[in-house]
Amino acid sequence: MYKALPKSQKFLNRRLSIVLFSLFLASTFLLSSCSGDGLVRANASSQKAIPTSTPMPTPTIGPMLQQQGSMQLETFQQWISLMKQYGGNTAHYQQQYTSDQQALSSATSLTAYQAALHTLNEQVLSIKLPALQAEATGLQQKLSQQANDWANKHTYYDSYNGTTYNLGYEYQAIVNYPTQGEMDSSQTVAAYQYAIGQLSNSLANFHAYQTDFSDKTPYNQIHRTDTQLLQKYGYTSGNVIVVSLAEQAMRVYQDNKLVNSFQVVTGMPDHPSLPGTWWIENRQTNIKFTSGKKPGQEGYYPPTPIAYALQYHSDGYFIHQSWWRTMYGPDMQFPHMDPGGSSFAYQGSHGCVNMSTPDVQWVYNFATVDTTKLVVY
Repeated sequence: MYKALPKSQKFLNRRLSIVLFSLFLASTFLLSSCSGDGLVRANASSQKAIPTSTPMPTPTIGPMLQQQGSMQLETFQQWISLMKQYGGNTAHYQQQYTSDQQALSSATSLTAYQAALHTLNEQVLSIKLPALQAEATGLQQKLSQQANDWANKHTYYDSYNGTTYNLGYEYQAIVNYPTQGEMDSSQTVAAYQYAIGQLSNSLANFHAYQTDFSDKTPYNQIHRTDTQLLQKYGYTSGNVIVVSLAEQAMRVYQDNKLVNSFQVVTGMPDHPSLPGTWWIENRQTNIKFTSGKKPGQEGYYPPTPIAYALQYHSDGYFIHQSWWRTMYGPDMQFPHMDPGGSSFAYQGSHGCVNMSTPDVQWVYNFATVDTTKLVVY
């Protein structure tokens, strides 16, 4: 039989139902929230990060690099001008210069400018050797022309054998030896620079020779040309021996002061002495000179004892005693009579500087190896 619940009991049951339903709704909401948060995290983790890049600055052409380009262009033009001055063909190099100039001025990036500058540097290197070859050849031709022109106007008539000789023949000769040999063997910039230096010195010595030829100052006094050459070569201190081919004389200087002078005999026209600057390579006493020729051959002389000899050129050029002579001084390099001498005294030397025994003995005692300089002009 159904019994009605008390009112209090009904109220409690209704409250319990409401609480349980609220708990159910809350749990459902929580589960939904957890599931949604996990989905968001999963979605977030599944997305890949997209990196952002910072733009790099473009390298610029700095002022120092531009200055380097300008200086190299100037250097290139100087080499072109040098080559042109001495008759070299510069058309190809001038075209390269114009192209290099345009490439540098139109370069808009560092890479482009550096590439253009590299090309310019290579072309500067490539012109050096041909430019120096042109300069050396031009100087050789200049020396040859000047020596020949002067010799044609200045001659010596030798009454001893009725022959006329060119004066300054020593400078006509060095165009071929040693100058041509030096140029033929030159393969590098340094070798050509040496040959050019020697040619420049030869021209300076020749101009001094021309001036000295007309100088009436006695041989035993200081000559203006001596002073000029000593200054040019930086020989104003120490011991220096000066040989004048025009005067057939030697003057000895110590610290730019004249300390002694002598008359000498230098090389004959067929065997001229070498104009130039040298130094005493060695000193020898009581040696024997041989010609390396057989009797009857041109240039032969018998084995000859020499008391004093000072070598100044490795090809066998000496200042040495010439006991077979009694005459020294002007024109003795040409054929002449030497009443007190031997049969080998009638002409000049074979290229050496001949001196009397007492004179060369003084020079031998004065000179020191490697430090005493010699100027022959």
